[in-house]
Amino acid sequence: MTILVVYYLDGKWYGEEVAHKRSGSGFYREYSRIEIPQSRAKIEEFAASNRYKIEWRGEIPAEAPAASVAAG
Repeated sequence: MTILVVYYLDGKWYGEEVAHKRSGSGFYREYSRIEIPQSRAKIEEFAASNRYKIEWRGEIPAEAPAASVAAG
């Protein structure tokens, strides 16, 4: 399973796919930002269908609304 790091910042969900790369006698993580759905339930569904294991990072809101554009 591939790891998907998910975090919530400024009203939007972000996802980063993790690839483990070999380096000398060990490994390091390489991150690639990917587009993910904008609700926790949809993110979990997306992860399951794409065989990701989710690593939640930072403060995760209980139920964050979808990112909205400020009227102005």
